[in-house]
Formats: sequence, structure tokens, C-alpha cells
Amino acid sequence: MKVLFVQNIEGIAGSEKYFWQLLPALKQGGIDVSFLCVYKKEYNQISTTFCDYLIQKDIPVHRIETKSYLSLGLLLKMKKLLNRHNFNFIHSHLIYADFWSAALRTFFRVKTKTVSTLHGYQENIYTEFCLKPQQVPKNKYYRVARFTYKRIDHVYSCSEGLKNFFLGAGVQFKNQVEVIHHGFDYPKIEIGIKNSIGEFVCAIPGRLIPRKGHQLVLKHCKELREKIAGFKLVIIGDGELRVDLEKYVFENDLRDCVVFTGNVGDVRPHLVVADLILIPSYAEGLPLVIFEAMSVSKPVIAFKTIGPAEVVEDGITGCLIKPFDDNKFADKIIELSKSPQELRNFGAEGKKLVENKFSLTAMTKNTIQFYQTCLN
Repeated sequence: MKVLFVQNIEGIAGSEKYFWQLLPALKQGGIDVSFLCVYKKEYNQISTTFCDYLIQKDIPVHRIETKSYLSLGLLLKMKKLLNRHNFNFIHSHLIYADFWSAALRTFFRVKTKTVSTLHGYQENIYTEFCLKPQQVPKNKYYRVARFTYKRIDHVYSCSEGLKNFFLGAGVQFKNQVEVIHHGFDYPKIEIGIKNSIGEFVCAIPGRLIPRKGHQLVLKHCKELREKIAGFKLVIIGDGELRVDLEKYVFENDLRDCVVFTGNVGDVRPHLVVADLILIPSYAEGLPLVIFEAMSVSKPVIAFKTIGPAEVVEDGITGCLIKPFDDNKFADKIIELSKSPQELRNFGAEGKKLVENKFSLTAMTKNTIQFYQTCLN
């Protein structure tokens, strides 16, 4: 079975790390996988780094540079590639690649079957309407999604919550949407970033974008500093909101307890020395950062929203807070800071959960079964 994965590459985050693990695992499982990387000139270096990793894993890579993700020339180049190879599936990811697959099938009569994985929705809309999909604005993104997904042969979502969001928004699909949870294998990690003795360290890993909800925690940092001895917040990552968040920290005199790491290659050395991992996101697909936290036996606090609600088991691996009650979120941090044994118990159970339920082996097996079912 031959499968061509397709996505536009502009950075290396959740979906890109997903490819790095899934494609080599599929190859070991007997699937002939290749990757088509579509990129704009300004993302040449990032896309090269991403592709080099796959090449090192012996995954064939095709690259197409484009000035526009909606150009006719791009679709013609993709059609030429498909004509040279006898792929069973085009497996697309994110809205542009999904649109290309639908357009190739609809307007260019490409016979290769199409598969898509749902990872999320338009950032700002997903943030605002994650709990009320029926009210999603009927904007250009929505119209493209409506055109696209009823023309793709088979679709699966990375979470039940995300699937229900699309259905609740009125997006139609050609066939029933399945769910295959992400799964990862993590090497053992022994050494982390050193912290001062007596600190209680909370960490927020993830891109600095509105959907991640950093401000919901920062607004309570004065209170947390007063009520938790040695309180320290480590914000791991980079993004469009960094300047605004740093400005808030400076203007509110929080520099003694809030630290920005910037972009890091591997977040786990920072997580392994934290006492508590905070995920104040408005919504996710299925959050990789929670898996990374659990892989190093760290407890998680998150809002009970799309993504986290399917990974965090409230009172077992961490705590789920009513969306988006930042006061209760802060109260729970204070409460847990006084219960080190409970934090250790949460961390131990989280490690068991991610190893047993969200493993790379399980994701690979389910993906191969999905392909086989689609062929039949």
C-alpha cells in the first residue's frame, strides 16, 4: 500500500512532530509512505529542517515551492507527481492540503483515494466558539471546509471533541468521521533544567498564541506569588503574543516569578523539573504537550474543553476546571501546591495512561486498519 502524506510546512509544532513519529512507524508496519512538503520561499529553511528529519528516517520526500497555496500551478504540479506514482491514498493534513485533495479529485479527475486527518480549525474562530460550534461564523474558512470535506473520501479526527465540533458547526462529510487518537513514544529522560531549591515551579508549554490562554494564568500571578512559597511560572515556547506577554509581566512587576524560555527543541527537560504543568488552552485538537508532560510523570491542570478533556482524567492524572473559570484554575494551583503526594500520584497515573492508551503502537495500528477499511 502506497500513501502520500501532504501538508504545507511553516513551522515545527504538533502536527509536524506527529509526522516524525507516525511515518517511520507506518513504514515499519509495511506501508510505503512518502511526504509532499509544500512551502513558501520564506519557510524554506524550516521546511528543509523538517524534511531532513524524514529523509534521515528513510522516508521519501517531495518538495514544491509555491508563491500561493491557492495557485493553479501548484495543483498542476501535484497532479503531475500523482501521475508518476501509483499511490493508493493522498493523506492530507490541515485545510490547505485538504482543499488540494478535494480540488484534485473534483476538477482534475485524479483517481487516487483521499484521506484527511482533522487536527483543528481556524485559530481565532476555534478559540471563541469551541464550546458553541453551532454559532461558528459562515466565513471563507467555513465555506472552504464545507466544499472540501464532503468531497474527501475518508476522514478521521484526532479527538472525539474535535469531530463533534465540525459536525456541530454543520460541516458535512462524504462518509462517517472516525476517531484515531494521537500516540507517541518518548525516550527516557534523566536530566532536566536546574531550578532553585524551595521553588514551586509551574510550566506552560506551547506556542504563544491566543488559543493557548497564557493570559488566564498571568493575571493571577501576583496572587499565586503571595500564596505559594517560591512560586515560579516558566512559559515555554515562542509566538506572536510574546511581546505582549512580556510587556504584561514587566508592567505588573512579575519578572521575579515569570520566566520566558523562548523556543526550545525539546520541552521535556523543562517539564521534568516542574511541579505542575498548566494547560489553560481554550481548545486543542489533541494536545501533544499533555502527552509530553505525562511522559515525564508530571500532573496537569487544564480546562475541560476540546482536547484536554479526552486526555486528562480528573482526580486521577490531574485536574479539569470548568471552562474558562480562571479563578478556579488559580485556586486549584494553590490547593495542589500544598499536596506534593497528590501531585506525585497524578504524575505516576499520567505516565501509565500515556503509555497504555496513547502509544505510537496503538496509533500506527489504528491508522493501518483505517487504510485497509477504506480500501475495502
